[in-house]
Amino acid sequence: MKHPAALLGLLAAALFMSSAEGATFAELRARFEKEKGQDFQTRYKTLNEIAELNSLEALRFLEEVTKNDADASIRSNALHCLARVKVPEAAQVLLRFYRENPQQQGNVLSAWTNYREEALPPDIVDEIIRSSDVSSRSNLIRYLGKRKDPRYLKEAQRFLDEFPASATSITGTLTQYPSPEAGRMLVASYDDTRSYDREQIPKFFAGAGPEIRAVLPEAIRIGREPLLTQAAQIAARAKVAEAEEALVSATKAAKDDRKKALLLEACGAVGLATEAGRSLALEMLRSPKPEVAVAAIRAVRSGAVAEAIPVLIGMMRGEEGVIRAEVRVTLERITGQQFGDRVDIWEAWWRDYGDTFDPKDVKPPAEDQLDQTLVDLAIEKGAAALRAAQTRDAKARAAPWVYAGHPVGTTALVLLALHAAGTEPKDRPFAEGLRWLVEEPVPASTYDAGLVAMALETIAGKKFRQKIAEAARLLISWQNTDGYWGYPTGNGDHSNSQYAVLGLRSAARAGIPVPGKAWKAIRDHFFATQNEDGGWNYVPQSRKDTSSSSMTSAGVTCLLICLENMELDEAGRTEILASIDRGFDALGKLMKLDKDSLYALYGIERAGVLGSRSLMGGNPWYVPGAKRLVEEQGRDGFWRGQYHEAVDSAFAILFLKKATAPLSTR
Repeated sequence: MKHPAALLGLLAAALFMSSAEGATFAELRARFEKEKGQDFQTRYKTLNEIAELNSLEALRFLEEVTKNDADASIRSNALHCLARVKVPEAAQVLLRFYRENPQQQGNVLSAWTNYREEALPPDIVDEIIRSSDVSSRSNLIRYLGKRKDPRYLKEAQRFLDEFPASATSITGTLTQYPSPEAGRMLVASYDDTRSYDREQIPKFFAGAGPEIRAVLPEAIRIGREPLLTQAAQIAARAKVAEAEEALVSATKAAKDDRKKALLLEACGAVGLATEAGRSLALEMLRSPKPEVAVAAIRAVRSGAVAEAIPVLIGMMRGEEGVIRAEVRVTLERITGQQFGDRVDIWEAWWRDYGDTFDPKDVKPPAEDQLDQTLVDLAIEKGAAALRAAQTRDAKARAAPWVYAGHPVGTTALVLLALHAAGTEPKDRPFAEGLRWLVEEPVPASTYDAGLVAMALETIAGKKFRQKIAEAARLLISWQNTDGYWGYPTGNGDHSNSQYAVLGLRSAARAGIPVPGKAWKAIRDHFFATQNEDGGWNYVPQSRKDTSSSSMTSAGVTCLLICLENMELDEAGRTEILASIDRGFDALGKLMKLDKDSLYALYGIERAGVLGSRSLMGGNPWYVPGAKRLVEEQGRDGFWRGQYHEAVDSAFAILFLKKATAPLSTR
């Protein structure tokens, strides 16, 4: 039987949905008035429902909110709701607002481009073309691109010339406009540290015709920075074989070792199909510069260059550390043999089979197989990058690592990752970071408090029990009446809640009592908010917000932690396990391991390890995710996604190490 709290939650949700679907304008308006002072998500949801009425009275009301609401975020978003109202008068209201509010013109243009089919008046288009406002100009370019206006490419180029720092605001439109001109602009605006660029721009070139792909070798031959580096990075990710000749020439001409290494790896990534490319890679294997030698090793690995095998075997005798590991991985990948570090066996094998060996006969690794050496190398490089990135200013008490105003949470997360990577406790960056974390007060932030408890308990068990208890007390005090957490107050969300629950789990593991009613409230909340598909969304109250991989992993994780910490009879365990099973089935369908954020991947890791699952909904999670992370790691050791490089790299390391402590009970 369903838990009573879950039944009540489902009943309330059903009543809410049926009333919302049939709500009149008067009812929605009254609800919006009552919601004054509540959180943005709740009020914005009501505005969306009003817009869906598609009536003149809804339009007039939204216009009033856009002008007069006390919350600037609500005013701005009400404008987009207004633009969605499907009555002709909405266009006139938008134009009037545009002319009367110069500071909001960019927002009006964004709303118009997203939701209106009508053409903008010519005088407004001409006015924006002459404008120096970045927001208005970028939104106009989106408008011109959406309408296939012949002025689009000219205006896009002019925008990039005048506002290069704002290139990201138009790259999405450029990728939808296949032409050599768009390709050149995409190369000029490419930034390998941005996740959108890394995914979408190479995809644009990979799927393009020869005329567009020719843009890349053209930019490489010109050799002007930063276009050379950007074009090489795109060619490598898109595997544009036509760029190899230009890349070989650029590598030979490069004076800087770092640039030479980058270009050499790009040669390998595009295939090493030419004799010139293979000869260059073989020559660079003998480079005395470690960075260049490693790049050459990776190049011959990518190109499966058989001629490199005897050279690589010889290198195993004279090299140590990272280079020796790279050599071993490359030999195993090219030959299909698994002789590890046994140089004598490699030499004997080559004497016996070298004359007849053909790398084309070697079967590629199966999809479900993972090269653990590459994973170990990635973790080692990532940890080294994090240690090197630490702020060293003990006198100023500067935070060792910081992102978005959260020095404590960021430092705790990085320390978790470094600990998982096997960093020695006496390592200077690690020791200094831990000392700083212990001395800092726990901030009034759910994420920070949860991460402090997680880091200190994971690293030192009960040694910092007092500090962990401080974090736990705050987390318990912030839990709202519905059993979950906000920032730390407010209606809350499932992202904050999972870090609160993880922090409480660490507190319990450190021997700090957590009230049974707290675990019960968590369980009841996640029972009540589980969606019909078995997943969870970000904001529990939102009818529009659908299940996601990150929030479903949060729901599963929180219920698994309840299972670990609650005193349950067999019926209670069975009930939680049934909900968890539904969550894992949903997670298997929702997770996109090649695209999900690194934040989401770490959430999937936690659920997978805590639930002892190698499959989720019949789909493997670790090997595909680890392969992606190995491939996406930057040459400097960092991973870069939607957050700061230190945060994203910590998430990646924690995933690769399967760092979550398993459940203490099943």
